[in-house]
Amino acid sequence: MNATSSEEFFFHFNSPLGLITICYTDNPFMLTKVVLPGKNASAPTFVGGFRQPQGNSADRINGFMDAYFNKQSASVPWDLLKFEKFTLLQRLVWKETAKISFGKLCTYGAIAQAVGRPGAARFAGTALGKNPYPIIIPCHRIIRKDGGMGGFGSGLEIKHKLLIHEGSIVESFL
Repeated sequence: MNATSSEEFFFHFNSPLGLITICYTDNPFMLTKVVLPGKNASAPTFVGGFRQPQGNSADRINGFMDAYFNKQSASVPWDLLKFEKFTLLQRLVWKETAKISFGKLCTYGAIAQAVGRPGAARFAGTALGKNPYPIIIPCHRIIRKDGGMGGFGSGLEIKHKLLIHEGSIVESFL
């Protein structure tokens, strides 16, 4: 059976957090979602099912994840991320979030300000809560202005582990 761009598949990336599920379409290869292990993780139920992709695009995604977990810099593979069902403002929030360096933190309010929406910290938080590409778009680096963790789709335990991995916080931060 030939894959079409509407069929979704998934593969796993083995990380220190556990298995990360990476969902994608073929023809062309485009990511549709990254699911981190955690309290809100759910097994994908795509028609295409599990399939380890081949080729340069898949190598780039695996390379990005390897670099992240080895504390190395990697460019966001924007051309491989599927955004068509999201608003321009959500994408602007994600683009701004992707500028935050490894090990650095930023607030929801600062992100809102950077996209021209001062005072819209809640909107920034909502947009980040819909981020389909955690780690690639590092929404875990965003915290509340009072220094609190804020939210995270995979749960605060996973956010905490990511921030410890990056050296952004100490073990007892929660």
